[in-house]
Amino acid sequence: MTTDAARWLDIAEPGWTRVELPFPATSSNFVSGDVTERRLGVRYYRRDADDVLMMKVRCGPDAQGPPGHAHGGSMAALLDEAMGAAAWLSGHPVLAAELNISFKRMLPLKTACVVKAEVVEIDGRKIHARAELRDPAGEVVYCTGRALLIELNESQLAELATLIKRMHPRDETQGTDS
Repeated sequence: MTTDAARWLDIAEPGWTRVELPFPATSSNFVSGDVTERRLGVRYYRRDADDVLMMKVRCGPDAQGPPGHAHGGSMAALLDEAMGAAAWLSGHPVLAAELNISFKRMLPLKTACVVKAEVVEIDGRKIHARAELRDPAGEVVYCTGRALLIELNESQLAELATLIKRMHPRDETQGTDS
């Protein structure tokens, strides 16, 4: 990704605060784990006024579907992660049970985009969220989504933590002195 593109991703908009995702293994996941940003360049923010999750996004050449445009699956993955992240950041560790994505327009590669995601309803362990992928001015909507997310119970969280430790054994020693 070019320096200008990376710089745009890293600059918080007025009234936004940069956040790190609270869920595990983000360094290796499909959406935010691409350090080269050839697939997806993603930065996470919270809008200060209402705590809504905002993501700045650029789809790189490795996200291509139709020539010169992002694959619909990469667009859906962005909304999936954003809705899940909105739930995790609001204190609800979840996994997606159901995703509904509506594609509105093809997304040209390298286009600066914003994802807005928020939790809209909590019903026991069922968390409902919505999101949209649009241009930064909000004039062009590329896709929208709704999700039913299920909050993980303690044993599920423990199982997830065990899987992560197996997959990333070196992560346990990071930040310690030898």
